[in-house]
Amino acid sequence: MNTITKSLLFFLLVAGGLRANNPLGLDPELDQRLHAALEASYRMDFAGARAELAAAQNWAEDHPLVPFGELLIEWWMVTAAVWEEDLDRSQPMLRAIERSLAAADEKIAAGDPTGEGHLVKGATLGLLGRWHIKNRHWWKSYKIGRDAKEHLSQALELNPELYDAYSGIGIYDYFVAKLPGIVRWLAFTGQTADPADGMRLIDLSLERGNYTLVGTRAALTLIFLRNELDPDRALELADGLVAEHPPSPFFSSLRLIALYDLDRPEALAEEAARQAEMLAKGEFPESRQAQVAFAAGLAHFRAGEWEAAAADYTRAVERGNPSDPFATWARLHLGNILDVQGQRKEARRIYREVKRALNRWGTSRLADRYLKNRFDPAVHQLRLLPDG
Repeated sequence: MNTITKSLLFFLLVAGGLRANNPLGLDPELDQRLHAALEASYRMDFAGARAELAAAQNWAEDHPLVPFGELLIEWWMVTAAVWEEDLDRSQPMLRAIERSLAAADEKIAAGDPTGEGHLVKGATLGLLGRWHIKNRHWWKSYKIGRDAKEHLSQALELNPELYDAYSGIGIYDYFVAKLPGIVRWLAFTGQTADPADGMRLIDLSLERGNYTLVGTRAALTLIFLRNELDPDRALELADGLVAEHPPSPFFSSLRLIALYDLDRPEALAEEAARQAEMLAKGEFPESRQAQVAFAAGLAHFRAGEWEAAAADYTRAVERGNPSDPFATWARLHLGNILDVQGQRKEARRIYREVKRALNRWGTSRLADRYLKNRFDPAVHQLRLLPDG
């Protein structure tokens, strides 16, 4: 299972903003604040998201959705920067998980008439389970994920209108069916362990849900890219996300992956130009400079225009920082280009640098691969992100 896919598995709750159908009976202003906080998070405007949730604190005591919203900000920050494997950088998110669980438990102890407590607890445990998956703690991820599914199921028992819970249950069932054998067997004792069953529940949440639409569509985009190997369907989903949220660098990166896997360098170049324009207009945060430079290089890289790609990738490294995933990927691709140009010694030097850096969506494993075997465009250039 690809690590970037795992990073999206449990972005399940309030991810699409609250809509007219309000099964939890939330105050309209709270509704609006949560929606605005999520929109700010899509833009990676975390200060704006925090401001919206700060204005919602009057409801925090009664609604665990508020501390869960605060958790989602921390989750976005960790996930967008691919810091899950950095324990120190994960600490703010892990502390936010504890606060969200405490708020959910208080709601459950008070009776939880609308199912909000169980919904939040299930989604919060899902985030924690995803973090353990990213760190390859398979047994912990199974146990926590099992508890997450149980609480989401209880939320549905209390409030059958909470169709968003099906998103978490469906994504859990889909991916647990792909976990290592013993964990999969334990999770699905007495069941079919068919990933298609999970997909059917995901579809139900998209048809009837209120809170999970955007997050579930983002997760599905990665599922179709990395697991179902259907980049056409992934591009359809990514196009919709970008059309609805054009200032989102994250959704734009999903579109880049789909276009790359479809081998459409001209469309990649158009998307790279759009992202550069968004950065120039201030619609993308300045922190995404490395992403924009990487996007430009990616179009040239896919087309085999090595010199132009190298220039853009060098700019991405210069404009990023040592922990920026796009800078690390640009450095990896610079090593690939050196391999293509016959400069094996220099390519291996760069791969060793990448190997010493924080792992970014599989860069460490790929560096190992290219240290052993020279990069071959005909073999290694077909898909952007690594398998497994």
